[in-house]
Amino acid sequence: MSVLERETVDGMALDQDGKGIRLLISDHLDWNNEYNHLLVLQEKINAYIVFCEEHQYNQIYPNMLIEYAILEIHFKYEPTAKAMNFLGQVQRQVNELGIMIECHITEEYNQ
Repeated sequence: MSVLERETVDGMALDQDGKGIRLLISDHLDWNNEYNHLLVLQEKINAYIVFCEEHQYNQIYPNMLIEYAILEIHFKYEPTAKAMNFLGQVQRQVNELGIMIECHITEEYNQ
């Protein structure tokens, strides 16, 4: 699963406190075509926002009261300045929905 499969959740788990869910986005794309990469990432994030808003996680965690979600994006390649700006804008927009974004450069990819 990857950022290219926008209708698929790449990974999901309860957060440590049991009050939130962590949704994984696995992004293996390089930034050579930054515009295209940002569009793909935006589509994946939008699909995850819908997943959260529609409480689709209840199919996996039916009896859990989920208070927040964390979109955990694991990049193979370090995001560009434009990408980080975009993610900052998205974070400001989804804050009110109880959604947070975390970005990681996944070391396993780079070995």
